[in-house]
Amino acid sequence: MLATMSLSDRLTNALRPLAAKVMRPGVRGVHQRLDRIERTLALEADDAHKYASELNFWRWLIRHGGSEKQYGDSFEVVFGRWQRQRLIKLSEWLFLPVQGQPGDIDDWCAERSVVEIGAGPYPSIAAARRGWKRSVAVDPIAKGYAEEQLLPTAADRVVYLQAPGERIPLPAGFADLVINENCLDHVASPQAVVHEMFRLLRPGGLLWFFVDLSHHRDHMHPHPMDETSIRGLFKAFAMVHAEVSTHKAHPEAYGSIRALFRKPEPRQTPTPSSAYASMPFEASGSLRPAPTAGPSLVSREVDESGAGMTGMPAENGNGHGVRTAVPERPRQDAEVGSAPHSSSGGRGGGLGAG
Repeated sequence: MLATMSLSDRLTNALRPLAAKVMRPGVRGVHQRLDRIERTLALEADDAHKYASELNFWRWLIRHGGSEKQYGDSFEVVFGRWQRQRLIKLSEWLFLPVQGQPGDIDDWCAERSVVEIGAGPYPSIAAARRGWKRSVAVDPIAKGYAEEQLLPTAADRVVYLQAPGERIPLPAGFADLVINENCLDHVASPQAVVHEMFRLLRPGGLLWFFVDLSHHRDHMHPHPMDETSIRGLFKAFAMVHAEVSTHKAHPEAYGSIRALFRKPEPRQTPTPSSAYASMPFEASGSLRPAPTAGPSLVSREVDESGAGMTGMPAENGNGHGVRTAVPERPRQDAEVGSAPHSSSGGRGGGLGAG
């Protein structure tokens, strides 16, 4: 990089620290603020490139036959099926009645407020057949989805909000449920996004989370996730259930994790020593074979995790490659998801918060 800099630029960079030392305190503060602005502009330029790449992908997939070529059917059909399967999986982890029975997942959703961070053009929340009490899809390129007419009719009842996941302009405690589908490794600051998830949830609210497990880093995946990093990121949450699979959305990943977390009540604290110790994690990032797992669980995880996006075949039904941990049985539905509501209002999803 130095070879491409002019002599003037090199001298400026070399003399700037020295000049700052002899400046008056007030001037030095201005100088420091200008440095911060320069760094911010550099990050924003990087984000703009990343967002343009993401929008190009969705444009090809939705408007130029990419879904039909890659997945064998239209975008609305393929992603509608995948997102519905994810919602059904959530209902199973909440021990809700089966579809069509009173109190099923669609009844549950209709009574709750939800925020999906990094929603992409077909958010998971669009798969709720009766809608939600309030539903907000947060994505930094939401305007692009709308202008390019990439949003499906299923998302008509969803409010899209263009914002990075690190800074979401919604009040604290807005949501009963936050969803984050396979985008946390895309973002500029995973810690800031997780902080926003925690802030947006009401006490006792739930976080429905999925991400690839990987050590691969590239422009679109600046923060690869493994078991250790996930354990640290979500230490403020209580874990309800977790499942690790060898299936993944990115070919360079070694697996994926699906987890359901709960924001503790004010007088509660998460119990990492008990809950996280029993999670199916290994510090090395390697995967242990599952001691027990039913074939239906495996086949659901194949589609759920986005394996269909990479053309990976389904497992043969023997449960290999899937590990689960249930350190805390979810409370009954009346407790898990119902509380007084405030009156105030990848590529499993989008980049989410680049």
